[in-house]
Amino acid sequence: MALLLTAPQCFFIAMLAFGVLGFMRGWRREIVSMAFSLAGVLFLYLGGGKGLADFIFVRFPIILQIIAGGNSSSTKTPPTPTDVNVLVVTIIAFVVIVGLGYIIGNRAFPKPATPAERFLGVIPAVITGYALIEYVTNVFAKSPLITVGVNTPSQSQVGNYLLIIFVVAVVAVIAGLIAANAKKGGSGKK
Repeated sequence: MALLLTAPQCFFIAMLAFGVLGFMRGWRREIVSMAFSLAGVLFLYLGGGKGLADFIFVRFPIILQIIAGGNSSSTKTPPTPTDVNVLVVTIIAFVVIVGLGYIIGNRAFPKPATPAERFLGVIPAVITGYALIEYVTNVFAKSPLITVGVNTPSQSQVGNYLLIIFVVAVVAVIAGLIAANAKKGGSGKK
């Protein structure tokens, strides 16, 4: 018996995972991660992967030739990067940028101390998750060079879930406010 997940189920599981991660990490850490992730996705959407591949495979060898003693007129220009080179550099840049966001977020701020910090961490985590899923769906799933083994949601399905993400954000804010008020009310009774 094979258990096959549909695209909306994969999207829901991914968003749930990001929400749980945001709850565990707190809002301060998630804001840093969100900033890195959104900046990285924007950079790669605007052709950053191709630019990085061009630098690594074309410009950097020319720089090394010049440093090694050649002059700029005698250096041989390397060929432009292939689609595979661009895809590999894009994937590596994507993983490094997102990973740096999580590492820096963990090192910059302590673990969340209150339940309100945890509940509010769900909001940037879900936004980050949405941006990353949108990017993976748009770029990696449409590339003929890579095959994704799960059903990625289509652009229209991902766009339809914005309302659900908004509702999750509102619920997280309400839960965070309730948790903050419960702590204040509990400490005043002593």
